[in-house]
Amino acid sequence: MSTKVWYCENCGYEVNSRGRCHSCGARLIASPLPELESGPDDDEVGYRLDQWDDRTRARLIEALILAGVLHRFEDEELVILAVDEAEVDRLVDVVTGMAAPARGLYDDDDEELATPEEAKDASRELYDAAKRLRDNPTDMQADAALGEASAAVFAVDYLPDMDEYDLAAVGRVTRRLLGALGADEALEDEIRHQAEVLCRLVAPSAGEAEAHAETERARTRLERGAKETRRPVMLPHSKVTPGGEMGGPTLDLAQEPKVVQADDDEAGTAGQLAHEPPDLSKDGGPDADRLVDGDEAEDEVNGDDEDGENSGELVYELAEWLPEQRVELSMLLESAGIAYNWDGPDLTVAEDYETEVDGLFEQVHGLLDDDDEARYRSIEELFGAVDRLANDPGNDERRAAFLGAVAAVELPTPVGVDDAYWWRVRSQGHVVVGALDNGARNEDVSRESALLAEMLHEMV
Repeated sequence: MSTKVWYCENCGYEVNSRGRCHSCGARLIASPLPELESGPDDDEVGYRLDQWDDRTRARLIEALILAGVLHRFEDEELVILAVDEAEVDRLVDVVTGMAAPARGLYDDDDEELATPEEAKDASRELYDAAKRLRDNPTDMQADAALGEASAAVFAVDYLPDMDEYDLAAVGRVTRRLLGALGADEALEDEIRHQAEVLCRLVAPSAGEAEAHAETERARTRLERGAKETRRPVMLPHSKVTPGGEMGGPTLDLAQEPKVVQADDDEAGTAGQLAHEPPDLSKDGGPDADRLVDGDEAEDEVNGDDEDGENSGELVYELAEWLPEQRVELSMLLESAGIAYNWDGPDLTVAEDYETEVDGLFEQVHGLLDDDDEARYRSIEELFGAVDRLANDPGNDERRAAFLGAVAAVELPTPVGVDDAYWWRVRSQGHVVVGALDNGARNEDVSRESALLAEMLHEMV
């Protein structure tokens, strides 16, 4: 059985248990890759690192993880599979300054690109691992399988039936899922959520059976949501697209009298109401996100077609959204029992649900990052509060100030911050809250608070 490992980013060593570095005191980081299991000597290669300094060893560990190279340490020797020797030689040259970093595993002219069969297999393995984690977030074997599958996906430069934007979305969501799995505390809801999004994204590339399964799962969720909210059950006659949303033929929403206005039978469905997402930006205004150009914006937001009649439908133009954000919105709509249709990046829903749909926008990952200045201020306030708490952990006012500011760690990853690093910040915030709630000793509260302050200091 694969063994999970943790490493110190400062001192360059790996261990099989979480905790703190015995040398520098930093909290150990969970690796998304399992430890390489022992095998025949002929299948393995060893590198002696006893002459390396700590920081260079740490950079090599991080490079191995980023490249998805399974490995283990035996005292001062790094052990890898023989098939990875050429790649590790390149990484050694990079971290020791003997070569410039390469852009990817398959960017050199003398390397062969992955075959369509290899790319399909990588998609299917990633889908299978994500599906298992969606069903059981505590499945350690699925955790290890995801690490291995993600390494294979990160190693190819394409996946079947995906463009570069969909491939990038798969990479982002996979890293979020790996970050949740590697967190110091259980994040089962987040693991299940990110695994669900990943399944929707990668299913069309994994195969027809996988795509069909996700389509039926989406239909079932929408039908259940409609019944729970006592809404008309209207299922989209479409399949999951590479972007993960339900696309395909337009739903004739005007045929459902409970969804459209009474006079829509005369107006027909020739026109649709182009509608902006709710304004989450600093400047506000009817077209703050510039999703509608020129003089057409006012007419489209008002919802009049050429005959001046309202079609009873809203069209949200979401071309600037990320694929995974459209997936999350689809899932929210299904759970709410709201029928919808995607025509490329344009979302169509019944006009009667405008207020509820606008509210769902605020729950989509990453859409609250528009006001970067306010977000930065909240992180600054948290840094100040936890720094003061570290210096005087018994002060009731400082404890209350920290508890009032710590909600900043629950927001999506800030712009320019690595998802994995933000997971570490969030986890450490939970540790400090737990120490306060559980009546930990002042010295323990001080130590954990100082660690969180140090992590936030890197951001402010």
